Amino acid sequence: MAITAKQKKTLTIVGIVLAILVAIYGAGVFFFSNHFFPNTIIGQNSLSLKSTDDFAQYIKDKADNYVLSIEGKGFSLKITKDEAGIAIDENKIAVDACLHQNYWAWPVEILFDHDASDVITTMYDQEALTRILQQAVAAYNETVPASVNATIVYDPDTGSCIVQDEVYGSQIDGAVLLAQVEECIKSLIETCEVTDEDLIKPTILASDERFPAALEKAQGFIGGTIALTLNGSVQAGTVTKDLIGSWLTLDEALMPGINAEKVQAWADSLAAQLNTVGTKRSYTRADGKAVTVSGGSFGWSVDTNDLAQDIIDHITSANFAAIDIPVSQSANVYNGQGKRDWGAYVDIDLSEQHARYYDASDNLLYECNFVSGLPRDGRATPEGVYFLNDKQSPSTLVGYKPNGEKDYETHVSYWMPFIRNSIGFHDATWQSSFGGDRYKSHGSHGCVNLSLADAKWFYENLPKGTCMITHS
Repeated sequence: MAITAKQKKTLTIVGIVLAILVAIYGAGVFFFSNHFFPNTIIGQNSLSLKSTDDFAQYIKDKADNYVLSIEGKGFSLKITKDEAGIAIDENKIAVDACLHQNYWAWPVEILFDHDASDVITTMYDQEALTRILQQAVAAYNETVPASVNATIVYDPDTGSCIVQDEVYGSQIDGAVLLAQVEECIKSLIETCEVTDEDLIKPTILASDERFPAALEKAQGFIGGTIALTLNGSVQAGTVTKDLIGSWLTLDEALMPGINAEKVQAWADSLAAQLNTVGTKRSYTRADGKAVTVSGGSFGWSVDTNDLAQDIIDHITSANFAAIDIPVSQSANVYNGQGKRDWGAYVDIDLSEQHARYYDASDNLLYECNFVSGLPRDGRATPEGVYFLNDKQSPSTLVGYKPNGEKDYETHVSYWMPFIRNSIGFHDATWQSSFGGDRYKSHGSHGCVNLSLADAKWFYENLPKGTCMITHS
């Protein structure tokens, strides 16, 4: 059937309309490939129908003047573009943002609202940003209270253990805040609010279902006190419930234990009050002379490591029996610091150049004169309270100069050292006399020179371990 003139006219009109629509659509596609849709915003600014060049200029201006303000919870910090090392390619961002639009569907998209706030992506110096924020957060955290986990503590008022509630503090979690700050900088957002979500929170709450069992175990730790004795009977201290309570700790599984460092510190402190080795001690000699002497190796020395471990073992096993304090060195008796802790002893009076051997009841068993160290050139006999370390007969004594060269080699019949193996009693047959002031001109290298007979008597009658006291 032939097409009529009227139909031809209609088809022509339709073709023209379609051509116009296609042209309009094509023009729209072209236009919106480098312009933004109507009702497009970035932040609070409108990008409606603006070109990529306009958007690029907007990004450049924003980046050039960018300052991030971080505020909230009493924290305040501003970070500039240069401090953060911000770099941005505004032209690429603008073009990519436009191309990211569904411009092929512009006839529909222009009917809706659009937000281009997330299209800005900046480069920045992460190391510098992290350092700036961490320093500011660390300084801030020093001024505000920290969060505290719920825990078990000892209540001295009730004499029992209780669960202490958690405490919410104001310190900032730097890692959480950093993540938020980085998101702001990436999009050139100028404000970052510090909220409760950025704070460090307690990780253990009083409602934790593990607390009842932990509380029962902790209560067993404070079931009594532990008496401490020294030398079997001397009362030397008490581990009280309050003290045990101050040592309580919880591990990650909320199991109670005892803080070993605190116990060790307490044991060290107690030992400092009990030890007598090297301390100043006073006594009155049987003939009435009052003597005060310091230094030396004789005396009591608490083994603080063993003491701390014994205390911990007793507490954690709920054993409240008395502990006899372990010692690394003991003396004959214990009367406290500053007092006599020896029984039988040799009193070596350097000012009198006279030695006296007393038994534990201060009965004089033997006495004699001697020649001590020359009182110059570092040869004076040291003062102090010592042990008789050893006995050798015969023996060869060898001395050395500071430069390591041999100074002397002497053969003696009786050698009884009491300061290491270098100073002690020995016979000195080369001495023409003993006592008086002879030591000032013919003194030894530090040893106590005796006659052969006196040295023989001491050698035969002094047991190893005898207390040897040198004093003026």
